[in-house]
Amino acid sequence: MLSDQIMLILSEKQVEGLIDIDELIAALERAHIQYSTGKAVMPVRLVVPLPQIDGRITSMPGFLNEDQALGMKVVTYFHNNPKQNLPSILATIMLFSPETGKMIAVMDGSYITAIRTACASAMASKVLSNPTASVLGILGAGVQAKAHISALSRVRKIRRIKIYSPSGTSASRVKQEQESQLGVAIEVANSAEEAVRGADLIVAATTAKQPILSAQWLKPGAHINAVGSHRPDMRELDGTTLASSRVFVDSREAIMAECGDVLLALAEKSITADHVQAEIGEVLAGTKPGRSGTEEITLYKSVGIAIQDVATARLVYHKALQRGVGTDVSV
Repeated sequence: MLSDQIMLILSEKQVEGLIDIDELIAALERAHIQYSTGKAVMPVRLVVPLPQIDGRITSMPGFLNEDQALGMKVVTYFHNNPKQNLPSILATIMLFSPETGKMIAVMDGSYITAIRTACASAMASKVLSNPTASVLGILGAGVQAKAHISALSRVRKIRRIKIYSPSGTSASRVKQEQESQLGVAIEVANSAEEAVRGADLIVAATTAKQPILSAQWLKPGAHINAVGSHRPDMRELDGTTLASSRVFVDSREAIMAECGDVLLALAEKSITADHVQAEIGEVLAGTKPGRSGTEEITLYKSVGIAIQDVATARLVYHKALQRGVGTDVSV
């Protein structure tokens, strides 16, 4: 039970120090099962464009009934922030008492957003990818690339990593930062095709508005985690890739409202709405089947949903109470 007597403020550094990847994967599994079995409340995120100030603000509330976790993430996007040495995207997560509605925690959401997305991909990969998957191909070399390397390494024995970024600079930086730490060779690919061909696990984590992955590059039995497209105008995957894959999603409602990968494939009639096999929570709950054969191509398409943030924030809050971390502003 969450304490109404304490109101904690937690910085990004404090949050990062409280998150254990294996624990978070398990927490997300519970959250997705609750969501897909009717034991959670979560509307599609509300995005408010603010052209007057060249930005936008997004609210993402959610409630997990079994976990008794109530919270909301607020995300701002300001395109010109890097000129002021700030990230374009900033996030804050608030937790509330499910008994009184009193705010019990406010925490930086930047690291949570990155790691919960990657851990959700790991959660999906654990049940959808072939158990022998060992070659990881990554498109994009930003925060999500690094987080996915850490998370996917917990659920599969990764022996080789290939990563592509258009300039090669970001990919080289990931190699320098993570190769020795992970103990696995990281290759900087010269093209998206080079990164994808021969890969058992593929991560698409870019801001692309045109497809960057072709179905022709995929080996039989590959599993794709596509996390970049979270707006109707963003697209990483071509229609043929979706058509040739068994597609699983984080939330049907969110995907059909927000995901350019799916919406644009539907518009061009590459797929129909019933091509989405199941929510990943249904697979985890055992109510829908996952992978049906070793040669099958599977795809986990996520846009990132509020229950992931709420589940992560709940985990962080309990750890903070146990370890005496954070600033208590209740007195």
